[in-house]
Amino acid sequence: MIILGARGHAIEVLEVLNNIEESGLYFYDDVNKDIPARLFNRYPILRLESEAIEHLRLDARIVIGIGNGKLREQLAARAISWGGVLHTVIAPNARIGRYQVTLGAGLNVMDGVLISNETTVGEGSLINARAVLHHNVSVGRYCEVSPGAQLLGHVQLGDYSQVGAGAIILPNITIGKEATIGAGAVVTRNIGDFELVAGVPARALRKK
Repeated sequence: MIILGARGHAIEVLEVLNNIEESGLYFYDDVNKDIPARLFNRYPILRLESEAIEHLRLDARIVIGIGNGKLREQLAARAISWGGVLHTVIAPNARIGRYQVTLGAGLNVMDGVLISNETTVGEGSLINARAVLHHNVSVGRYCEVSPGAQLLGHVQLGDYSQVGAGAIILPNITIGKEATIGAGAVVTRNIGDFELVAGVPARALRKK
């Protein structure tokens, strides 16, 4: 298995994989040249596409280890073109509803997350520590839901959108694509595509 990226969020993903006792872990990072050849003197860092392609012939699973939805998608697309297959990682202490939950490929579902029933999470999204997706929530592709954020019942979150840490989106709210919800915001109205909002209640700051 290859973790794409080798800093920050990738280390959090590594922790989850250690907790579920995955072995044979490698990292791919062709950007950060200061990272040693073995992370923590244990996990090999692949630098070249040729190295990654060779490894993927043995284990095709790839895990996205960076934030930012657009970058996640770009890096995943590269790895898929090498023969990789998106793999979803779910922390052992995450709670997933039993009824009509649909999870896309390539997700990171981190420690303490709650995903309730009749909820959908699209490909490549990051649901970070202690985030809560209540019933009938729909999260689009390559979204980022930050630590402690809460999406209440029947919320819809558009593709590539980001919800900041501790933000609360009230029931029946629709968030457009590529929108950004500031940390700690309380969203009481629908948010359009590309909007950036913050505050209590959340107000528009600008369009992206």
